[in-house]
Amino acid sequence: MDNRLKHIFAASAGLICLVIYILTLFPSITFLDSGELATVSYTFGVPHPTGYPLFLIIGWIVSHIPIGTSVIYRLNLLSAIESAAAVIITFYTLCLLVNSALASFGKDRNQKSKAKDSAVHRDSAKKKNKHESKSTSTEPILTAQRSISTNETSLLVYLVSFFTSVSIGLFRTIWLNAIQIEVYALHFFFISLFVLLSVKIIQNLQSPRKSDWIWLFLVLGFSAANHSTTIYFLPGIAYLIYLQYKTSKEFARSVLPYVLLVIPGLLLYLVLMIAASYGPYLNWSNPTDIGSLISHLRGADFSQLMFSSSSKFSENFAAFFKGIAGEMAILPLILAVIGLWVYNKVNKAFLIFSLIGIFISLLYSFTYNTIEITSFYLLVYYLLGLMVSGSILYFAARGRSITTVSFASVKLKVIAAGALLVIAAGAYNFNECDNSKNVANAEYTANTLNTMEQNSILLCYDWSYQYSGSFYYQLAEGLRRDVKVLNVKFLSVPWYLETIRKFYPDIYEGIKQQADDYIAVYGQEEKVKSPKLAALVKAFVESAGKRYPLYITIDLVLSKEMSALLSPYKLSPNGLVYKVEDKNAAYHPDAGISSLGVSFHRFEPTGNYRKNLAKYIPGLYYETAYYHYINKNFELSLKFLDKSLEFDTSFKDALNLKTLIAQGK
Repeated sequence: MDNRLKHIFAASAGLICLVIYILTLFPSITFLDSGELATVSYTFGVPHPTGYPLFLIIGWIVSHIPIGTSVIYRLNLLSAIESAAAVIITFYTLCLLVNSALASFGKDRNQKSKAKDSAVHRDSAKKKNKHESKSTSTEPILTAQRSISTNETSLLVYLVSFFTSVSIGLFRTIWLNAIQIEVYALHFFFISLFVLLSVKIIQNLQSPRKSDWIWLFLVLGFSAANHSTTIYFLPGIAYLIYLQYKTSKEFARSVLPYVLLVIPGLLLYLVLMIAASYGPYLNWSNPTDIGSLISHLRGADFSQLMFSSSSKFSENFAAFFKGIAGEMAILPLILAVIGLWVYNKVNKAFLIFSLIGIFISLLYSFTYNTIEITSFYLLVYYLLGLMVSGSILYFAARGRSITTVSFASVKLKVIAAGALLVIAAGAYNFNECDNSKNVANAEYTANTLNTMEQNSILLCYDWSYQYSGSFYYQLAEGLRRDVKVLNVKFLSVPWYLETIRKFYPDIYEGIKQQADDYIAVYGQEEKVKSPKLAALVKAFVESAGKRYPLYITIDLVLSKEMSALLSPYKLSPNGLVYKVEDKNAAYHPDAGISSLGVSFHRFEPTGNYRKNLAKYIPGLYYETAYYHYINKNFELSLKFLDKSLEFDTSFKDALNLKTLIAQGK
């Protein structure tokens, strides 16, 4: 009965989070890597470094399950399921921690009771001669009450574990990763497994089990096959080995060969070589041999991409401490800080293990330059979240053993505190995490493709908007595959030039000489290769524009680095894009007309990406309106102004221009 109740609580914690994830799930692609990851999963390509082979294998299987939803929805749902599974595992971890904390409270209370009893007996002995008639009063003044039953203890453990695990599942970054295709949802799953096995090892140091160590190293290997931040586990594992060595040197020596069990997981990286050998369109780094595979694993291409910035340690440091309260919904963070003190009293080994993980994760992550930096702190959020359990239990029991008299009161306190905790976490992060109607980038990307001229080129700069999203629509859903969507920034890496050579040989023919010159100095110092790269990009724009209608996205127009290269051309607004033309190009009376027929859902401009789109979309329509206005096509200009105001009713520039046209100016 006890185990069944335990499993019911575990399943309920996971189910509650799963339902919340599904209700707030992205319906389609979003910004950043969403389109790329969905596409490589469906086509079995090679994703950006470090490659994520385990994610790739699971994603390929799920994306080809023949059910009625779209590929992207199935993959978004996969993240929700992985995250809910992590919440279930977290519940079992918390059961171990909370149970040991309860036992520690009881032990502490018993020690205090014995000390008090001894004091009472000593005091009674001193007064014995003076008060013979009261000799029977030498019994303890506070008699121990009967401890709560095993079932009652279990229920308390389950309640604390249930509420804490659900609240962890509702931390902002964990929640956001659970509602879209991301490698971090699977990483959250591995974090939960790693901590569960570590807690088991800590609690069984006196009677160690080899099975825990076997699973620990297997998890380490397969986690590493998903994400590189698995390296954050290593200092914690070293601490576990140290603890085990102190307790049993022979056993500790016997488990060291189990390190080899990481190899099966690491061998999955060979899958990337297999995928690359088929020559998929998305073939980052083209890792067809061990050398290029190693280069891909260490993310060499990121350092070679044009205009990449330097490390941002101080910036990340400040941003983390500024944002952690919001990440953990304030109340859980407060309880987590108190919980650190509680676990220092009841389970110091686990506290040290956690602090090691937190410190190493932060120290390494602060040096990393990525816009996904909050996901690199997952282990930090998770370990702090576990501390919440100690805080709830301590305040409910006031750090003492629990009797049948106090059980009902403690149970009610736990339920009240736990419910408040979950509601606080859910309510605080709901607005940002509810993306059930967020089709902002999905519509932006699909509408851009649908309004493009036949057999044209769309040249992008930023990865986060149409470029990543277009992979999915073109390669997974077959939308407008005639449009060649290319990225000027990626011209700086040889594998991308090889992609152009293979799939667009006529374009490559026009840049072959410049590409050869650049590749010859690739890897040399910046002052040597920069002129060659600039010549290559210039040749690419010229060659592409001669062969096909050439359009560029607004992020490229806004790029300071590209302004000099685009200065010889006229950039004519054309609906959702700009057309690259000769300076003396004639006026196009039909420019952007196809974009008038598309529709956009209104969205709240929260977060940098949606804020940008909230400016881009009406701004693009306004610029096209102004293009027609200065060419005296007032009727068409008004249509574009209405389209701009349809998206942003308070857009002042559009309102002013509309007034000018009405006044005949």
